[in-house]
Amino acid sequence: MPIRVWVIKQVDADILHLCGIGTLYHPRQRPWVALNALKQHGYQGGVRIASTGIVLNSRLFAALVPLDAMTLKGPSFACWEGRYWRISRVPRRSWEHEGRLVVDPERNGDVERLISGEDVSQIRDHVDRQNADPGVAIFQPGSGRAGNNRGVQGSIPRGPIRGRDS
Repeated sequence: MPIRVWVIKQVDADILHLCGIGTLYHPRQRPWVALNALKQHGYQGGVRIASTGIVLNSRLFAALVPLDAMTLKGPSFACWEGRYWRISRVPRRSWEHEGRLVVDPERNGDVERLISGEDVSQIRDHVDRQNADPGVAIFQPGSGRAGNNRGVQGSIPRGPIRGRDS
């Protein structure tokens, strides 16, 4: 019997970063052992998210919650552990991200939804804009053709382009 869970990527003060519904993947473990470990927040193993077929290690997620332990209240809220949380949807590209997530609001008509994304502020903070070489790219006809490994500087000047019938 498959054990279905809510897959939570990150838990913030009032926001749950939710990947969606997943299924525990425990081929070498009895289902009742996996379920007991899950209820004690000690499950270690694989998680198959949605119907993707992708199995990810449970250590990538902050929480795996049995379906009956959390209730969604519309697209933006959930009730879990006796309190209400805002929901931020985590897109597929961020499921394997091991760093912190940030929230971006997305407005669709009158409805505002939250979407999670990778926090790149630390990378941005390490860029020295004063010493960054803006660089100049010069594109010349024929410089991008296959077999021309000499780059832009060593490209062969070409004549005008002619049609096949010329």
